[in-house]
Amino acid sequence: MQKFASNTAGLLAVISLASCASTNDVTSIKQRLENPLFAERYAESMVDRLVELDIVKDPIMEDAGKKAFVDEQRKHWLEVSRSARAAQREGTQGNLISLGEYAKGDILYVDDLLYFGPLFEIDPLPSLHIYLTTVVDPRDAAFPDETAMNLGPLQSAYGAQTYTVPAVDNPLLYRTVVLWDKDLGRLHSFAQLGK
Repeated sequence: MQKFASNTAGLLAVISLASCASTNDVTSIKQRLENPLFAERYAESMVDRLVELDIVKDPIMEDAGKKAFVDEQRKHWLEVSRSARAAQREGTQGNLISLGEYAKGDILYVDDLLYFGPLFEIDPLPSLHIYLTTVVDPRDAAFPDETAMNLGPLQSAYGAQTYTVPAVDNPLLYRTVVLWDKDLGRLHSFAQLGK
């Protein structure tokens, strides 16, 4: 029972952090929630945890005020999840293909932004850069090709991140995200994007 109380206290702290705006950590969560891939995973996890409080008949749910708060938060996070999925449908998506280097994760390109999902993870190399190109398979062309846009160095080898993409006339032509090590001249991995 003490473990439940500890988990409940932790959950209420997370809910309070996510719903109030007063610290830098909250700003960080708010910024991360702008990434539809992160927002969907975070919101669905939040909803699951809030529903679990009812399922396990957590004592906190006996307090009418706290139960109302939990119900309100559950509805809010369901809407965040729906909105994140709708935003994803507006763009193109793909999963990283590993090429001898460990790489996994989903990528979304929408509204001049390139989003990496929260499960993104790779083996780092010294000077990895993110490129967006019209070439379908970068192994079939001299890379970087003339359409390749360098979006900058990799922000992190792990987790959700966002890159700004220069506006282009037809974003659907830019269908491949490439992780390229500039100093080694080496293709690390890539993702083919599609609807």
